[in-house]
Amino acid sequence: MTRFEGGDLEGPTELGYEQTLEALLSLIGRPVLVLLSGADGSPFISGVISGRLDRGELDERLQEVLLRADDSAVETLFFHVGSRQNGFVVRPDEFERGFWRGDGQLVVHVGRCAISVLVGGELGTALER
Repeated sequence: MTRFEGGDLEGPTELGYEQTLEALLSLIGRPVLVLLSGADGSPFISGVISGRLDRGELDERLQEVLLRADDSAVETLFFHVGSRQNGFVVRPDEFERGFWRGDGQLVVHVGRCAISVLVGGELGTALER
């Protein structure tokens, strides 16, 4: 949450696309809980995925769906969570912003979706069991 104290803005520092990818790649191999929701601030979670975070390659079935017949190739990164059937996609043309919310939550806004990757804390401990 962003708040004002003494005239200075405090809150999450926004990350650019490359910085957000670096943050995601730093979490590879760790147990995570991923929450998928709308980025417009409404309190609605549309998906929950948990497991080990890995970077994956798109297979031909997903490529047609995710690339949407773009005129030119667009870097599309797929991150697996728990298995090759679960995960999320990050594309630079739909990237809005990324930021850390504390030490244990990376939030990525892609289009109208928010991807929250949680590590550590009570959730991280539960995932390691």
